[in-house]
Amino acid sequence: MLKKSLLALSVVALASGCSVTPNVITPQSLETTALSDIERLAQEQAVEAAISLDEAIARAVLNNRDKKLKSLEAALAQGQIDLVRHEMLPELTASAGYSKRSEYAASASVNFTDGEPDALGPNPAYSVSQGRERDTQDVAFSWNVLDFGLSYVRAQQHADRYLITRERERKVVHNITQDVRAAYWRAVSAERLLSKINPLIDQASDALANSRQVETQGLRSPLDALYYQRELLDILRALQALRQDLMGAKTELSALMGLKPGTQFSLVDVSNPAFEVPELSVGLAEMEEQALQQRPELVETHYQKRISAAETKAAMLSLLPGIQLTAGSYQDSNEYLLNQDWTSVGAQISWNMLDVFKIGAERRMAETREALTEEQRLATSMAVLTQVHLSRIRYEQARKSFDLATQYLGVAERIGEQTRNAAEHKRMSQLDLIRESLNTVLAELRRDVAYADLQNSYGRVFVTIGMDLLPQDYQTLNVEALGQEIGQRFDQWQHSAQSAQSAEAVVPVESDQVVASDKTS
Repeated sequence: MLKKSLLALSVVALASGCSVTPNVITPQSLETTALSDIERLAQEQAVEAAISLDEAIARAVLNNRDKKLKSLEAALAQGQIDLVRHEMLPELTASAGYSKRSEYAASASVNFTDGEPDALGPNPAYSVSQGRERDTQDVAFSWNVLDFGLSYVRAQQHADRYLITRERERKVVHNITQDVRAAYWRAVSAERLLSKINPLIDQASDALANSRQVETQGLRSPLDALYYQRELLDILRALQALRQDLMGAKTELSALMGLKPGTQFSLVDVSNPAFEVPELSVGLAEMEEQALQQRPELVETHYQKRISAAETKAAMLSLLPGIQLTAGSYQDSNEYLLNQDWTSVGAQISWNMLDVFKIGAERRMAETREALTEEQRLATSMAVLTQVHLSRIRYEQARKSFDLATQYLGVAERIGEQTRNAAEHKRMSQLDLIRESLNTVLAELRRDVAYADLQNSYGRVFVTIGMDLLPQDYQTLNVEALGQEIGQRFDQWQHSAQSAQSAEAVVPVESDQVVASDKTS
């Protein structure tokens, strides 16, 4: 009774000690974490000079958080391969134990007669085959041949999945490159135009104040003054909306480069924009061939096909008999044993004979799985070829739009010059001058937007054919070295494309051709 009471008290004490109390995170802990996160996010390379497009891409691929996330996913997949490799090894188990009894495990035996044991006599003879204390040690080796084969196939599948994560990492790099190119030229346009919009807003505000003063003094017809003020307010509203759209461009580029929001930096092409039209001389057939060979999505489908084939192999292996091989060395301190240490070997085969009825279903499932994978690959190939054609069409259209926007800006600048001359000679009002200044700024914005779209379309061509902008060891380079490497590769793309241009004619693009939406590029 006393032993039972002590056992019950022990159980109660153990349960009380294992109880869980909610532990609320303190505001001080959250504050410390927030300050640490701000410090970590700010620990990027300092911006010491104006940033070019090449350097912006280099900073993005080295510091962008989404890119780092994909790199960690690839590292995790690589670690999974190592774990699966260990699963192919046989099991080698070492164990040791100790036991002590309060009494000897004595037992008696009787004869067995006519299917029933004889009655135990009044003075039975008890025998002992084990001491009250004993300790054991053993080392046992076991290996399941079928499990080894399955683990080998799974290891191959995990290796292919790791390669898939590498291809997805490539895709992220391609997307980041494309996003940075578009954001960079938007930021260049924004910074150039903001320096012209702000003085124009001040000029319109001064004209509005003067008009109100004229209205108050009665120097002009009240209705004319109000019309004049309404047009000025419409211009101010348009300028404010335009400035609001442009203000976030640089912040977006900063986020892509992995810089802390609010970091001050300048852009190379703001002060002296070249507006050079990038030439594209790659033949369409060559673009299609390279896209089918290099696009990350298509390379991934090839790995998926190998994974499906390995899944079929694993399914068939699981239907085979299992062979278990064992070997071990054992030791027991039991003094009643003749041999206190010994070795043993063994083999066992087992097979679920009903699995034979699953062979046909497994084969049909395997054929369906491989057919599905093949259709997915062909569908992806068709989508990639469509994107290649669309990227070529968009480049041609963007180039025409840029040419038209440049001509429009030239006309707007000449009109603005004539308006300023007329305003100086009092032949035009200040409102006309402000209105034409706004039109010139808008025309310049359209030209910059068209050029950004042209650069974006040019870069998308190379993204759709899966060309890699970065070297294999780019993570070991700093921003300056990687930026130089990116610039050299840009030059190689254009010059090698021009030198490799075949006799194939460029496919003409009709002006009324409808451009479909590119959903996956």
